[in-house]
Amino acid sequence: MLHRYLIVGVLVLVFSTCCFAAETEAISPVQNVSSVQDLVNFVNEASFYSQKVGKDPALAMYSDPNGSFTRGNVYIWAYDISGINLAHPFHPEYKGKNKLSLTDPDGKRMIAMMRDTALNGSGFVTYKYEDPITGKTEPKLAYVKRVDENWWLGSGIYGDAYSIPNSSPELMRNSLTGTVNDAFVYVNEVGKKQALKVFNNQTGPYTVNGSYIFGFSMNGTTLSHPFSPDKIGSNESTFTDINGVSIGGEKLSLAKEGGGFWYYVYINPDAGNKHEFKVSYIKPVDEEWVIGNGRYVPDVQVNFSPDVRENLVMKVEEAKSYVNEHGKSAAIQEFNDPNGSFSDPEMFIYAVDLNGTVLANSFLPGRVGQNYFNVQEPYGKYPVRQMITNAKNGGGFTYYFYADPKSGYENRLKLGYSELAGDDMVISAGVFAQP
Repeated sequence: MLHRYLIVGVLVLVFSTCCFAAETEAISPVQNVSSVQDLVNFVNEASFYSQKVGKDPALAMYSDPNGSFTRGNVYIWAYDISGINLAHPFHPEYKGKNKLSLTDPDGKRMIAMMRDTALNGSGFVTYKYEDPITGKTEPKLAYVKRVDENWWLGSGIYGDAYSIPNSSPELMRNSLTGTVNDAFVYVNEVGKKQALKVFNNQTGPYTVNGSYIFGFSMNGTTLSHPFSPDKIGSNESTFTDINGVSIGGEKLSLAKEGGGFWYYVYINPDAGNKHEFKVSYIKPVDEEWVIGNGRYVPDVQVNFSPDVRENLVMKVEEAKSYVNEHGKSAAIQEFNDPNGSFSDPEMFIYAVDLNGTVLANSFLPGRVGQNYFNVQEPYGKYPVRQMITNAKNGGGFTYYFYADPKSGYENRLKLGYSELAGDDMVISAGVFAQP
């Protein structure tokens, strides 16, 4: 059992923010990709481009060795989910062929590894590959990202000076799932009563550097929380954070779906009880209760003023009224008009159906018609699923990440609000956190 406790301690890391999609016009492309963050931003830029101009024009650009997404020995490539190449500027012979069996000199099935990573939303892969400029085979660090349900893209930088950063969301996901899975095994070994006693111990093996195992019943009653013993036995199903995001509601809906990742702002006992952004992973133990573990990400801005939140609600309700007054088809047309009344780049309306298919997005028209129900963020969340759930429950706020083109495609937190218009359309709007 000691090995389990050691694993928990080793997995406690300090994380910072990374990457997701984008949406406004005035952009400053990443010209010189010379760092891991540049690489991430470059892939985000390409993802934004594909969602703005459409898949086919984007693939044509990625395939052009003289195109805007081929910058020296750094370039974009694209594959579908099955492993068929869609674009490669230096290997046009790959197009239309399944390359999952392609290996590097060490035998790594690099395309298969990248595909599997993209299926989880995004992430890094290391392998060896030929530099198109020098002709030499060198170590390469690639970053890949799923664009929608059908395809993914990636890029990489050469050299042995680059490695997967410890701050990556992918390592956070692995840490959280590893800790919770370990606690799950422990519960099954010693039973619920003994496990809860250990989880509630502030100096116990599962409470390390501010990280702890929390537990709650399927009705929202808190069962373990070592830093807030006063919460034990209380029902937190309606508990919200400082920005109105339903902590209790999101975790319960996620638990009923079998568990997963979600975001909220919470008091960090290791930072003077400061409110900080937190990513948590939960897993049901059985039909009665759930366990979870979270990590704070202090670099993520979490400031959303009451006025901003009120404006979000007003924007969505205005769009909802437009649907009721003009009908669904006319509303979708208006929402998709980049010059329309709902296309403010700072807070525009977008819409999806209950299956997650995008119906309207005036700034990323390439998304329209694509399904995002199963598209996962780098930190593990399925944002469209939560937006749909909130809308079905009468409306609500949730967090998600978008790459902001006005800050060099750097990943930034957004607060979104969604409601149901009619019986089958979810209306949403979002805004970036304030510095």
